[in-house]
Amino acid sequence: MQRRILIVDDEPNIIELIRMNLPVSEFEVLSAWTGREALETASSVVPDLVLLDIMLPDLDGFEVLRNLRAHPVTAAIPVMMLSARSEEPDKVIGLGLGADDYITKPFGLRELEARIRNLLRRVSPSTHGISGTVDPARASSREVVVQDLVIDGNRHQVVRRNVVTDLTPNEFAILRRLVLKVGEEVSRKELLAEISGSGDGESGDRQSGDLRVIDVHIRNIRRKLGDQNENPRYIETVRGVGYRAKKGGE
Repeated sequence: MQRRILIVDDEPNIIELIRMNLPVSEFEVLSAWTGREALETASSVVPDLVLLDIMLPDLDGFEVLRNLRAHPVTAAIPVMMLSARSEEPDKVIGLGLGADDYITKPFGLRELEARIRNLLRRVSPSTHGISGTVDPARASSREVVVQDLVIDGNRHQVVRRNVVTDLTPNEFAILRRLVLKVGEEVSRKELLAEISGSGDGESGDRQSGDLRVIDVHIRNIRRKLGDQNENPRYIETVRGVGYRAKKGGE
């Protein structure tokens, strides 16, 4: 089955380069040159993934992302930001708005394809934009229950008090890793490896910057679960290490 990818970029050569290097048998590539066109296409087609440039002629990529996350139909679509700007504040802003990944231009085509596949592995096409109540009969052998949260690994859903909470694929992967080790400390490096699809962390300044994006994802997860950063109910900060999913009654 082909997966639909929407590329939003005002540089036709970038769109064509990506299109030519993704296997036609696996991917259907759609394109948009402006932010408004991207929002219209995403709402009508509901792609499996959006590659979103920051610098666009009308709405910038951050505004497009904000609109995607605010619309029920497009809220759960994985989004990878594309940008020539490699500054950490841009990455933090994008991730804070709900982006799942961020890659800077120029990028390697093999790396881009690997990141695309990694994001798509974490999300089922049938779950885009779905929210509401959950049928209690939907039991799954891959369900993990912690306090009043049900983490469904088959449907990539988080259910709190019988209501689905929309998380991005990376947010879901981080939360699931934490609850699978409930009560245990999980390092930022381990969480980064979970969402990057690699068991090896990078070193030096690059790794330090990447590790900080885990903190952004955690803040987003807490906000969506109605949790607090100062006195969290679900995810506790372990200073100097990472995070820990709390058991009930702690």
